[in-house]
Amino acid sequence: MNYDLMIDNPYIIENENFCIYASPSLKKLADASFNELKLNMKRILYFFELDDFRKVIVILFDDRVVFRKFVLSLREPGAHLPEYAHGVFDKGMIISFINQENIKSQNELSDKAKINVHEFIHIVNKEKVYKKRVVWLDEGVASYLDGERDYLKENDKFNNFLNTKILNIKNLPAMNDLSHKGSGFKQDLYNGYDLAYLCVRYLVETYNKDKFIQILRDYDLSIEIGKTILQDAIDYYSFPINDLDKSISGNNAPNNTNK
Repeated sequence: MNYDLMIDNPYIIENENFCIYASPSLKKLADASFNELKLNMKRILYFFELDDFRKVIVILFDDRVVFRKFVLSLREPGAHLPEYAHGVFDKGMIISFINQENIKSQNELSDKAKINVHEFIHIVNKEKVYKKRVVWLDEGVASYLDGERDYLKENDKFNNFLNTKILNIKNLPAMNDLSHKGSGFKQDLYNGYDLAYLCVRYLVETYNKDKFIQILRDYDLSIEIGKTILQDAIDYYSFPINDLDKSISGNNAPNNTNK
């Protein structure tokens, strides 16, 4: 490490793919993160049609102030870091803040560990796939793959998500305008991560894999699709409940698979 970690006596765990440096209080989280990264790495690389990836450093802080200080020390003077940020990917590293006191169960521990899986997806996408970032698409891919929303594979839970998190938004944002600067990607009016997840899920379920990877690689194409993607996804999934099973399984989109 060529950086001052700002962590005294860090807990360290590593293999050939990941090296985690964690605040001592986060030993259990570090172990859970290590296991989640190992468990999901091959699946993520397969999604991006990659065989391998370099070793990635992961740094876990238990102090939000120190986390922000460390991240901003890596960035240009005056750089912005959203208040809601608990995980980032800077200088090719995964850096996250976790409040151990908020973790009450093994399930919550696994969910918090997925923050680091999310950031790993960003790193792979940035280094191996796109040349210029489209925020909604990059966040959508990470949210689709990190496992945090896997419960939405159940039809009733997805239907509830659609009605409570998407369809009740009075003024839908333009996806291409979503940014982590200014008012932010996540705010009171909507959660940009939910919107991005829905858009990418729609693309995965209605486009063939080659076309989807092409979209990831092509900035101009991503921006063009982003102009209508949210409404397209909402229209696609807003079927009567008795048709929802078909839409989620992908069986209701035979005419879209060659897009």
